[in-house]
Amino acid sequence: MSVPLESLATCFQGLLPAQLFTCSADGLPNAAYLSHVDYVDATHVALSYQFFNKSRRNITENPQALVVVIDPDSGQGWGLRLKYVRSETSGPLFERMALRIEAIASYCGLKGIFKLRAADVYEVVSVAPVAEEVGALRPDPLAAAAAAASPIFTINALQALSERIHTADSLESLVDSILLALEQTFGFGHSMFLVPGEEKDVLVTIATRGYSENGAGAEVRFGEGICGMVAEARKPIRISGLMRGMLYALAMHREAQHPERAARRIPLPGLPNPESQLGVPLLVRGELVGVLCVESEVPYRFHEEDRASIELLGSYLAIAVQNMALQERSADGPADAAAPAPVPSPVLAVAVPAPPVRQDRREVVYYTGDECIMVDGDYLIRNVPAKILWRLLNAHATTGRREFTNRELRLDKSLNLPEWKDNLESRLLLLRRRLEQKCPQIGLVSSGRGRFALDVRCELVLTTLP
Repeated sequence: MSVPLESLATCFQGLLPAQLFTCSADGLPNAAYLSHVDYVDATHVALSYQFFNKSRRNITENPQALVVVIDPDSGQGWGLRLKYVRSETSGPLFERMALRIEAIASYCGLKGIFKLRAADVYEVVSVAPVAEEVGALRPDPLAAAAAAASPIFTINALQALSERIHTADSLESLVDSILLALEQTFGFGHSMFLVPGEEKDVLVTIATRGYSENGAGAEVRFGEGICGMVAEARKPIRISGLMRGMLYALAMHREAQHPERAARRIPLPGLPNPESQLGVPLLVRGELVGVLCVESEVPYRFHEEDRASIELLGSYLAIAVQNMALQERSADGPADAAAPAPVPSPVLAVAVPAPPVRQDRREVVYYTGDECIMVDGDYLIRNVPAKILWRLLNAHATTGRREFTNRELRLDKSLNLPEWKDNLESRLLLLRRRLEQKCPQIGLVSSGRGRFALDVRCELVLTTLP
């Protein structure tokens, strides 16, 4: 090949559709569009086989093909003359291509429709510019190849990330350190951290960085978008280009058509037109601890050469998060310690006396049927974090109590926490972030390992409704 295949890395990002040309044994040509051409190695590419029955029949009769890919930066077209080698219906290559197609389709509610039937592997016989396409030829393909192959997640960068993480002394500071290090070490200014929620196959956002809204409490179901696809497949997923932003906008448009569903759903933050997106599963011995998602406005930000490092990063972060949660749990004391005195049942319209300096008044309503809390008519939080907050507020209203421990929450049967792996620390972190955003007059302040204080700086009216 006169032009190295790896120098065309930008053409394989799926920003612009490729064209596939085949010919039957009797000379009848056929043209079709491809959703994706995947770079396999220096002499092979893989084409996604989804709907192109005529093209498949032609390849069976005549295993020669021409694919035209477009450089999204210059508009230059490149013709790849191919020879069919094999079809893969399983394995790493097939799974990688299938995940990418499913992740994109999930944004517009079409998950499961655009199924990848096979990854067809072709040998690249030659590469040449397409004269009909208008664009500037690459002046130095070798230099472009070197730039495209420059990895991001180097050993030195991962070591710098590790040093920052080691200084964390709580789950909250650990998560914040991870997102801060991603920005300062790697230059990723937009990121989010999600953990498994109360409901089965649901992720909940506990921390974000770089967005106008912190997004704490935003939920994503397994299989929805890149975060949901990563959780479902438990493998890293990379998406590049404006196509993701367009499909995300379509998904948001469909969500807006159901306001009753969105009323108590916190929107997931995101860039309007991200050029690159990466989702990384955090796994410990097969258990999903969380999902890390990073966005960038820089095209092709995540390279193929970073794949092994990305998986290593996910494993390391997962162990760090799990270890921190176990440390905080062990600091609560023995599980058989005496349970605290029960908190009186929630009361209707209990006004909490406030010092004269307090001028704010907030109405907090707990809906028992939905297990959610509204503050002044706006949705705050639901499920276990809502029950925790309601317990704390009622204890404060009836007894004036302000100091609490994680241990007593674990021993409180009314919260229905599981006996093991209750994720209490992540739920408290989520509750703290939601209060900071929606009701800063109520705060949860750490007062030591496994201890925190309820900081109320306003008059509260607590109401229980069905």
